Amino acid sequence: MRNITPNVLVAYASKHGSTEKIARWIGKEIRGNVEVLDVDNIDNLNYDYIILGTPIYEHEPLDSMKGFVNKNSDKLKSKNKAVFVVSSDNEVRSKREKNIEAFANIIPGEINQTAVFAGEIDKNELNSNEKASVDSYMNSISKPVGSYSKLNEKRCREFGKALNRFI
Repeated sequence: MRNITPNVLVAYASKHGSTEKIARWIGKEIRGNVEVLDVDNIDNLNYDYIILGTPIYEHEPLDSMKGFVNKNSDKLKSKNKAVFVVSSDNEVRSKREKNIEAFANIIPGEINQTAVFAGEIDKNELNSNEKASVDSYMNSISKPVGSYSKLNEKRCREFGKALNRFI
């Protein structure tokens, strides 16, 4: 019996870069032929396993990810896949679950694994509407308003390693 190397896609949508960083860390831990691509740069889904990642804003995946999933719904349905979302780490468990559900519910077919990761915010990169939204949220949870990073490379890589059992 010959050993076949799986082809794996880590597909992400990223607005300010956190989700892309996380996707790349996950991709480094996957065994197989791995491509890490922005959903806007994907031409086909000829992969054995697909990992989808998006940030969540206001409990919604990015429009580019929703469009990608909608456009590829028939193909994604039969694929082996996992999903991850990037959102605030200050949210209570029920809100984290709501965020992963907001994404998982638009994905057709079975999902093997899910994860929620914290991201980072550089307020200098935000437009005025985004700054107002971040300020409002941070004030609502009594946290200081400003740039922050809660990225956890080790946790992201552990998720990637754990996915190898499904690939």
